[in-house]
Amino acid sequence: EVTRMDMHVHSKYSTNPSQWVLKKLGCSESYTEPGFIYKRLKEKGMDLVTITDHDRIQACLDIAHLPGTFISQEATAVFPEDGCKIHILTYNINEELYSEIQYLKSDIYALARYLDKNRIAHAVAHPFFSVNGKLDYQHFEKLLLLFKTFECNGAREESLNSGLRFILNHLCPK
Repeated sequence: EVTRMDMHVHSKYSTNPSQWVLKKLGCSESYTEPGFIYKRLKEKGMDLVTITDHDRIQACLDIAHLPGTFISQEATAVFPEDGCKIHILTYNINEELYSEIQYLKSDIYALARYLDKNRIAHAVAHPFFSVNGKLDYQHFEKLLLLFKTFECNGAREESLNSGLRFILNHLCPK
């Protein structure tokens, strides 16, 4: 049986966008109410609903009383050696885990160990998108060693998704 859900959705609580143009205009990433997201996703046939706002879980808490919901977030993790920021989607967490993730996200290596140790479902969000302009191939290579799951993002250009799939399908131990 297939379970349907959208694993990367933002609400009005994603107030700190990554895209330079939204920052320049002083816009949020989204203005959508959590209740509207829930209703729309259920209308579209989703079995489960979660919201992955940037470094916040308030939207998930707003809809937590509704059936088929769980708490998630998109954590902004940092390579401590140079400040390169990466988005890591973390799923099915609680408020205590959220607090720990917030504490650890300043060191992507510590965060990766914590997520694995605590068996928290997670994925690298849009792995070719440079959150703060510092992402390069060396960071991507480190991501390949740190994480097992990478998001193919429907909001990004398909060539990025097909390129990611090609790389992931052709990895070797070297």
